[in-house]
Amino acid sequence: MKNINWFDLVRVAAIFVGVGGVSNLCNAELLLDYKFPWTEEQVGFALRGVHYFEAALNRDQVAQGFEAKSFYETINFFRMQWGGRNFYVAGAQYQSREQNAASIAAISRKTQSGPIAGGGICALFIYDEKLKQSAKHDIKLAEANGRTWCNGVQALARVKGQDALLFSLSYYLTDKPLVKKAQDIGDGWRYMTVLLKLREQDGKVLIEQDDACLGNPNQIKDVSAARKVLAECK
Repeated sequence: MKNINWFDLVRVAAIFVGVGGVSNLCNAELLLDYKFPWTEEQVGFALRGVHYFEAALNRDQVAQGFEAKSFYETINFFRMQWGGRNFYVAGAQYQSREQNAASIAAISRKTQSGPIAGGGICALFIYDEKLKQSAKHDIKLAEANGRTWCNGVQALARVKGQDALLFSLSYYLTDKPLVKKAQDIGDGWRYMTVLLKLREQDGKVLIEQDDACLGNPNQIKDVSAARKVLAECK
């Protein structure tokens, strides 16, 4: 049998990787930061916070039939460096078309519609460098057969060593009666963190919610606790 030296092994391995379709063994780790290439003065939109990104998100939501918002909690808006490219990601909450229709109808009757099942949605949005929407994923809440209202994004964070994000949120069950006193707001709220895996296919960004490790529902209130659970799953 002919001896193969170390150089030959490396060369063969490189050929094998090329044939196998792995595009880059040295992909940079996914990173999040607040280094946006625009300022308030450059943009001048009425929305506060990360103006340019907010306006693009609002533009697309309205075009898709959702209600325009005058404010987003932009603490969970980031620049994302991934796969050698820059993206912009946002964890945001919005209302379903059905909820908006119910609210408008209630106003005409001078009443209040109240929350309907699935009326509050928490979602991950991904935009490219030109602020064109690349992907959107509505978080799936399994509790009570989806009779839920997602009312807040608590945190969005990267998963070290993975093409993935952790998304922490709060929600409540629409079948439960609403509190009557201001001091009781928050009683009965659920807290949950989900794992969202990212990948590119045919030039498109795909988001997959992976509940295998963390579970759905779960009671994982923050990113730090979710990271510990993920480490134990490995």
